[in-house]
Amino acid sequence: MNTIIKNIDRFNKVLGVILALLIMVMSAVIFYQVFSRFVLKDSLRWSEELARYLMVWSVFIGSALAIRKRDLISVDAIKELLSERAKVVLNVFVYVVSIVFLSVLVNYGFVLMGNIVHQTSPAMNISMGWAYAAIPVGAIFMIMNCVAVIMETIMMQKEGDEQ
Repeated sequence: MNTIIKNIDRFNKVLGVILALLIMVMSAVIFYQVFSRFVLKDSLRWSEELARYLMVWSVFIGSALAIRKRDLISVDAIKELLSERAKVVLNVFVYVVSIVFLSVLVNYGFVLMGNIVHQTSPAMNISMGWAYAAIPVGAIFMIMNCVAVIMETIMMQKEGDEQ
């Protein structure tokens, strides 16, 4: 299990670099669009569309990384009333339910992608499949990180029981 978690964490480092690049490119495109519009008095038709697609990809990749780091927002009121073992069971249950939901998202994301792949974006004239691919790909990354969190939680619980 440790090897799997380490491999997922290595992959997440790559995802972190990709996320940083996406955000840098998106920021540069938005900056240039504003500069172009107000200084050069010329608007770029493709910049807003590219920034939107980069934002969508950033959200899905960032969500996957947030799952792994356990940085997503949660309501802990019920958890505070539970024993340590019950908290572990609840956490695992929440991540299993998340995996089920994300699996449905992967399935329907690929269906949606297949339906839209021949449509092109208005300004950049690229396949809309690239924009919609963020849904199933991001959901797969999220599932991978849910599995890592579940495995880590179980391993930590076993270590706690042994002590």
